[in-house]
Amino acid sequence: MHCAGFIQNLIQHPNTLRGCQITLMDIDEERLNLAYTLAKKLLQQASIDIQIEKTTSQEEAIEDASFVLITFRTGGLRARVIDEKLPLRHNLIGQDTVGAGGFFYALRTAPVIAGIAAEIEKLAPKAFLLNYTSPSNIVTEAISHSSGIRVIGMEDHPYPETERILRCADLNAGSKKHIHPRKIGLSHGNWTTAIWCDGEDILPEAIQWYEDFSQNNPEMTAENYPSILLARLATHYRAIPSYYMHYYYYPEIVLEYQHQRTHTPTEELIARLPQLIEAYKSEAFKSYPDVSQISNFPGDLGLSSRALSVMRSILDDTGEEWVLNVPNNGSINFLADDRVVELPCRVDARGATPLTQKDGGLSIDQRGLIAALAEYEGATARVALWGNRKEAIKALAANPLVWSYSKAEKVYDDLAAAHKQYLPQRLLK
Repeated sequence: MHCAGFIQNLIQHPNTLRGCQITLMDIDEERLNLAYTLAKKLLQQASIDIQIEKTTSQEEAIEDASFVLITFRTGGLRARVIDEKLPLRHNLIGQDTVGAGGFFYALRTAPVIAGIAAEIEKLAPKAFLLNYTSPSNIVTEAISHSSGIRVIGMEDHPYPETERILRCADLNAGSKKHIHPRKIGLSHGNWTTAIWCDGEDILPEAIQWYEDFSQNNPEMTAENYPSILLARLATHYRAIPSYYMHYYYYPEIVLEYQHQRTHTPTEELIARLPQLIEAYKSEAFKSYPDVSQISNFPGDLGLSSRALSVMRSILDDTGEEWVLNVPNNGSINFLADDRVVELPCRVDARGATPLTQKDGGLSIDQRGLIAALAEYEGATARVALWGNRKEAIKALAANPLVWSYSKAEKVYDDLAAAHKQYLPQRLLK
């Protein structure tokens, strides 16, 4: 699905990779053939001079590459369901990106990513690795600790969130050439403290929309409670919270709704998946695939468009500004240099250079949560790469959605047993 979105965006910007070769790689040959068939037809239909190849060999895909784009989920959607459901037995938030579920997603993923990074270092040492794989901060940090390759973390929420608010507030974001949100923090825990459009900070107008929304006192339901809680945070802190912030500031409300639900979001996706795949196949095997049909698939949120934009900024040495996940290197003054952070970066032929933000306009209480999250993520990246069970439990106990050694120990052993086929033995003993 990410592949289809990437090809669509490439068609809209045909000169970005003209004359290049794209190699698709997947361990699932049926899925690979489907993506390859669709991509090849779309490129031929658009008459774009790009050679497209396919392989099930990781080494063959990586060798001499200029860019490597990675997205995968160790354990698939079934593992994600476990991450969403099992923590609830311990009265902990069940989610696949944050909390105990996100922790185990990182444990399953980081060792695999480290192996891929080692191959890149050997076969394509000058390549840029664009990481789509979540949880982006932890995975990108694991790569930066285990490898010397150039890595840039990509996250799916920074721009869609901001653009949605600007549309809701009738601030005509669509007419702006490029918005510049100042996001400070981590990929799943940050605040937007300014939104620059044509040289003007329009954050106050966006906050006013949140205030108006909250004053209308919408009834809280299982469908809208995240939006209501995030609006409350925006009005309290005069800054826009990233989507995942409501888990940290209103955990008891989130837990209440999670205990009430009959199906998790991933279970609902799994139920829809056969229909989605059939629609995908239907378009792939038409002589002239209908791109508009493919664009309705979930899971991209514009990420493929930004990946192509970042590649263009590097290839053309443009120096454009993008919100990305990179090592801090002093850009945020209350976080360690080797923490991976999400913030505006200048992107040119050298890669992504974080722009100095100091405290980013955050108050001491806001900084406190982000600092705790950052250190937890740093500990998790190290444990995922080199740790054992005892060290992993300590890291999980430092998660702000757990913050209990006894709870961490119990939920760790349950999740480790459920995911044991995807975990290194060192994490099971």
